[in-house]
Amino acid sequence: MNELKIEPYYNQPNENSFLYRYLTIDKLLDLLLSERISLVRLNLFDDKLEGSSLKHLRLNHFSELAKKDMQKQGGTFASISLTVNPTERNKRSRQRELFQDTNYASCWYIDNYESVAMWQLYSKPDSVAIKIPYKVLNKELLEGNFEINGKYEKLKFVAISYHRFKNIANVEKNNIETDIQGFIKDSSFDHEREFRIMVENKDSEKKYLENRGVLLDEDVDKLNNFNEIKVKYLKFNNFKKLPFEIIYHPECQEWHKKNIEKIISQFNIKFEIHDSELKNIFK
Repeated sequence: MNELKIEPYYNQPNENSFLYRYLTIDKLLDLLLSERISLVRLNLFDDKLEGSSLKHLRLNHFSELAKKDMQKQGGTFASISLTVNPTERNKRSRQRELFQDTNYASCWYIDNYESVAMWQLYSKPDSVAIKIPYKVLNKELLEGNFEINGKYEKLKFVAISYHRFKNIANVEKNNIETDIQGFIKDSSFDHEREFRIMVENKDSEKKYLENRGVLLDEDVDKLNNFNEIKVKYLKFNNFKKLPFEIIYHPECQEWHKKNIEKIISQFNIKFEIHDSELKNIFK
């Protein structure tokens, strides 16, 4: 039986906030059928700096500055390829890669109002958003009213802290409390206003490297790929009792709304369902 450690960090949303997830119709069906949300492995996200730490960013920055200063001195330094602090930088890069490979996240939008940008970036006209009060979801997580498939050691949830990664002087001023691995992102992503639920599993999936030489390399790669766990699922124990709302995409057509209503009714779910507050903006 998994022994789960639940860690709600300091940077929590306002208790009167709402959380939104913008879903394609297939993900809505999975939510309704299985009463669960997906948590995707971090190394499958678009942001390749997932899991970076502010310490790692500072190390890289000042190492590159030192390299440039040395090259300006001329002589041997100007004619050879330099890498400053390679051991420590490699160590931190490998830590980030391991973190990405063993952590899974579900991302939500925090606000009291829908987002045009989020509709445009993460949905289609036949999509929906689900909405739930933050304090309700927070209570369910803290009380452990859920199940997670497979192995896991820790569940963490917090609002993302955004930093201008290139502005090291600004990064230096930030309180070290904001340097929580997996919960910092570059400020170019701050339109996402992200609240993240993350599950950690330090026991990565079995790798078949020991079979190289016995099997063809391409067969070993196929085995490793087959055994990878790319998604975990958090299943709500009180799913049908939770005050989820379902919001139609602002450009959703009437016939599609009727189909969604039929689907909801067949699941005997009492979720409120309604038009987007931004419907007129998309006309």
